[in-house]
Amino acid sequence: MIIILSTTADRRLAIVSENHAIVFKAISEPSSKKPICNIELAEKKTLRGHGFQKLSSHEIFGFIGLIEVNGLIFIGTIVGKSKVAQPVPGESINKINSVEFYCLNDPTWDFTEFDANGYPLKTEQDSSEVREPIPRHPLSELRKLLSNGSFYYSSDFDLTATLQSRGYGAHSLSSDKYETEYMWNYFLMQDIIEYRDRLDNIAKQILDDNGFLTTMICGFAETFITAIEKTKVAITIISKQSWKRAGTRFNARGVDDDANVANFVETETVMYSLHYCYSFTQIRGSIPVFWEQENGMINPKVEIRRSIEATQPIFDKHFENLNNKYGHVNIVNLLAYKPSEIELSKRYHDHLKNSKKFQFGEDVSLTDFDFHKETSGEGFAGVRKLIPLITESMLSLGYFSYDIKEQKVLSEQHGVFRTNCLDCLDRTNVVQQAISKEGFKIFLEDFRLKSSNDGVEDEDVMNKLNELWADNGDQISQIYTGTNALKSSYSRKGKMSLSGILSDATKSVSRIYINNFVDTGKQHTIDFLLGRLPNQLTVQLFDPVSQYISKELSSQSDKFTTIANIEIFAGTFNVSAATDNIDLTKWLFPVGERFKPDVFVLGLQEVIELSAGSILNADYTKGHFWESMVSKCLNKFGDKYLLLRVEQVTSLLILLFVHVDKVQNFKEVEGASKKTGFGGIAGNKGAVSIRFNYGDTSFCFINSHLSAGDNNVEDRKNDYWNILNGINFTRSKTISDHDNIFWLGDLNFRVNLDSEIVRYELEKKKDDYINGLLKYDQLRHEIMTGEIFKGFKEAPIKFRPTYKYDKGTENYDSSEKARTPSWTDRILYKGEDLSALSYSDALILDSDHRPVYGAYRVITKFSDNDKKKELVKLLYTEFQRKHSDLVLTNIFSKSDSGLSLNSTPASNEDSNGYNIEDLDLSRDSFRTLMSDTTTSSKLNLRPPPPPLTEDVSSNSDCKSPESIVKTISRTESLTNKERPLPPGFNDGIVLTPGKVNEDGNK
Repeated sequence: MIIILSTTADRRLAIVSENHAIVFKAISEPSSKKPICNIELAEKKTLRGHGFQKLSSHEIFGFIGLIEVNGLIFIGTIVGKSKVAQPVPGESINKINSVEFYCLNDPTWDFTEFDANGYPLKTEQDSSEVREPIPRHPLSELRKLLSNGSFYYSSDFDLTATLQSRGYGAHSLSSDKYETEYMWNYFLMQDIIEYRDRLDNIAKQILDDNGFLTTMICGFAETFITAIEKTKVAITIISKQSWKRAGTRFNARGVDDDANVANFVETETVMYSLHYCYSFTQIRGSIPVFWEQENGMINPKVEIRRSIEATQPIFDKHFENLNNKYGHVNIVNLLAYKPSEIELSKRYHDHLKNSKKFQFGEDVSLTDFDFHKETSGEGFAGVRKLIPLITESMLSLGYFSYDIKEQKVLSEQHGVFRTNCLDCLDRTNVVQQAISKEGFKIFLEDFRLKSSNDGVEDEDVMNKLNELWADNGDQISQIYTGTNALKSSYSRKGKMSLSGILSDATKSVSRIYINNFVDTGKQHTIDFLLGRLPNQLTVQLFDPVSQYISKELSSQSDKFTTIANIEIFAGTFNVSAATDNIDLTKWLFPVGERFKPDVFVLGLQEVIELSAGSILNADYTKGHFWESMVSKCLNKFGDKYLLLRVEQVTSLLILLFVHVDKVQNFKEVEGASKKTGFGGIAGNKGAVSIRFNYGDTSFCFINSHLSAGDNNVEDRKNDYWNILNGINFTRSKTISDHDNIFWLGDLNFRVNLDSEIVRYELEKKKDDYINGLLKYDQLRHEIMTGEIFKGFKEAPIKFRPTYKYDKGTENYDSSEKARTPSWTDRILYKGEDLSALSYSDALILDSDHRPVYGAYRVITKFSDNDKKKELVKLLYTEFQRKHSDLVLTNIFSKSDSGLSLNSTPASNEDSNGYNIEDLDLSRDSFRTLMSDTTTSSKLNLRPPPPPLTEDVSSNSDCKSPESIVKTISRTESLTNKERPLPPGFNDGIVLTPGKVNEDGNK
C-alpha cells in the first residue's frame, strides 16, 4: 500500500491498496467539540483525475487509526516491519519497526522524512535553498513508543486470540472477533470500527483483507524451527499485554475499579508439525488488590490502599472474568515471606477465602511457592520443586491439540495457570518457563513423540524453548521497566554465570534510574496512545448516520442517563499530634443519626509532631491509628462505612469512607500528594489528595496545610499554586480537570487585626460580630482579588475562629505569643451541581484547633451503556428506513493493479522458498531466514512534484457482485491442505511417528 495526497479543491489523503482505497478528509464543524474526519471506502480507479500524488516514499503495511493533537488530525501507518513468527501455516506475525503519522489538515509536514526523534531530515535541496525551518513532528514521542520493538501485528489472522479460541485454519481476520483488551490501537480505531460495523459483509471483508484496519498488540512473538528426533517442528511464543491497566512499573500496580490488573500478560506456546499442532496458554498479572509503591530508590514500601471489605467485590469480579474466559484458575503465588511482601500475600489469601462469588478450591486454587526461599540453596534450579505441587493441576487443565491430517481438535485446555510475584517479571518468567516446558513434555509423552526417559531436557528443542522464554522475559520486562529481565541468564542457559549476576546488578541500577527519571514521560505517551489524557477526544467520523445518531442521542439522553443525588460530609481537623483516643461523634455526626451521608472525606493535619526528627522519620502508624478511630465512630450507629482510600505524606492524612450501599458506584479512586515544606522536600507542609468518579461525575478532594505566620500570605499563595500545579493523577489528570473540587485543611490564613481587638469583639459578641471580623480575613481578601481559589465558594461562616486554643479549654491562646484568633481551618468547594447544606465547627477540646465540617449535596449522572447501545441500534435502523438512499453501499467492482504510482514493490512474505532439508537449524541462521525486514529508502520529496499523469487505477473489467461473493466464499473454505506451509516445511521429509522408512529409520 501507499499513501497519496490531493490538494485540488479540498485537501484529502488516501491509503491505496492493490484494488481499493480508503480516503480521508478533515471536516470543519464549529458546533462540534470533536475533531471530525470524513472517510470513504472507494475503488482505486475512482481516484483518477483528482490530482493525487505520492506523499511519502514509504510503503504502507497497515493503517493503525486516527489521532488528534492540538486540533490536528493524523493518520497512523506502519512503514517498517520484519516478520518474526509464523505459528501455523498461513499465519504470520510482524514486528513493527517504524510508524509514521501523516497530517490530514495541515501541510507543514508534507513530503518530509523524519529522524527517530521526530526532527526533519535535511536534504541537499534544503541546504541550497533558504526555507522556513520545519518544526519537530507533533507525535514524535508516540512514533518512538510504537517503533521501540514492543508492538506486533498480523495481516492474515486475529493476533488478539489464542489458537484454541480462533480455531486452527479459520478465517479469523475480522474486527467482529477481536479481543479489544489486547488491541493497543483501539482508541485510534474506535470510530472506524463503528463505521465498519455499519457496512455489510462484503464491504467489511474488503476493509479487513486490504489491511485497512490493522490490530496492534504489545508484547512478544518469535518462532524457531527445530527437530524432535526426525520430526521438524516450529515452536512459537506469543505474549500479549492488556492495555486496560497499562503503564510503567511504579505508575501501574494492583487492580483498578473495573477489575483490570497491571502487567496482565497472556502467553501462548505453540508447536506445529505436519502431523499435530499444540498450544498451551498461561497468564500473569499483578495481585488484584488496591496497592501501590512509592517510586523509591531501594525496596520501596508496599502500601495497601483500600480496606478488605471494599476490595472484595473487585477481587471477585477479576476472578469471575478469568473463570468465564479460561475455566479453572490455578494461582501460582511467588511472593516471599518477608516484611515487604508478606502483607500483600496475606491479603491475597484473605480475599480468596472470603469470596462468595467463586468456590475456592474448585473455581480457583492456590499454590504458594516462596521463590527466594526455595532457590536460596541450589540456585534457580530449585524452581523444579514447584512441578510436583502442580502436576495434578497440569493434567486436569490440559492443553489444546489438533490433528493436522484428520483436521480435527483432539483436546482443549480447560483452565489456566495465573502466576505472580511483585512485579510479575523476573521470578514470574522463570516459573512460567518451567511450567511451559513441563506442559510440553506431557504433550510429547501423550503423543509418544518422546518417551519420558529420553532426556528431553538436553535436546535442541528444549534449548530453543529456553531461548524463546529468555527473549520473552526480556521483552516483557522492557515494556514494564525499560530494562531486560533479571535472571535471564538462567532462563537462557539453565544456570547463573558470574557475568549474568553482574548483568543483573547493572539492570537493577538502570531500573532505579528509569523509574525515577524516564517513566513519567513514557507513561504520558502511553496514556496519550490509549486516549486517557484529560479532555482527549477520539477523531469522530463524519457521515449522515453518525450525525443523526449523535443528535438523537443528545436529545434522548434521558433514555439512558439517570440523575442521582449524593450527600457528602467533608471535614478538616488539625489534631496537633494527639495520641489519645478521642470521641469524634460531635464532629462526624453533629446532629446524631439524623444525617448519615453517603461519603465521608476527612483531612487531618499534624498527625505526627512537627519536630525535625519526626518529619525526617515519619511514623506512618499514626495514620492507621486515626483510620481505626474514625472507622469505629462511623460505624457506631449500625450503618456500614468502608474505607476506600487513604493517602498520607508525613503529617498530612486524608481518608475516604463510603457507605457500603454506594461502593459499587465509585471508579478510578486514586491518591496523590505534594510536599511544600522546606522548598518542597519536607511534608510538614503541602497537600494530600483523593479523586474518584461517582457514576459519570468526577470529584477531587485536597487536604492541605499551608505556610504558617500572620504575615506570610505570599508564602501561602505560593503553596497554593505549587499544590494546584504539582498534584497529578494517572492519565495526567490534574485538580482542575474535575467536575467537583473540595479544598480543605489548615490553610493558615489569619485575621488582619491586632489580637486584642479580635478578642474584644469575640468577648462582646455584638450583632453580626463574626461578619465584622471576617472583613479582615486574609483568605476572603485573596479570593475577592482573584489571586487564588478562583471560582471556589465557601458556605457562610457562623462559627467562631477555630485557632488558636489552649488545649483542653475553650480559651484562646494564653501564651506569651497570644496569637490572633483566626479561621485557619476551612472548606472551599467548586462545582456547578454542588450545594452546601451545613458548615460549622465541633466542640472537641483535644487540640489547639477546632475541627470543621461541611455537609453537601451533589447532583450526579449515570449512563447505562447497554441501554445506550440498544438506542444506537434502533436509531441506525430508523435512519436506514428513512434515508435508504444515503446509507453506504457495497463496493462490487474491482480494477486491475497495473498502476504502480512509483511505489516500492509489494513484499511477498511467503515466497522466501525456505526448504527444511537445507535449513541450518542454528539460532542466527533461522533468524536471518525469518526476518523479512522491510524498510523504505529515503527520497527527497520536497518541494512536491507535479501531479502524476498516471491514473491511480486502470481500466480493467469490473467483476460482478456474484463473482466477488464466490471469491470470498472460496477464501473462507480453504482446506488445511491448501494452506501454504510455514517456511522450512514440505511433505517429503517429515516422518510419521511410529512408522519405519525404507532405510529402516523411524
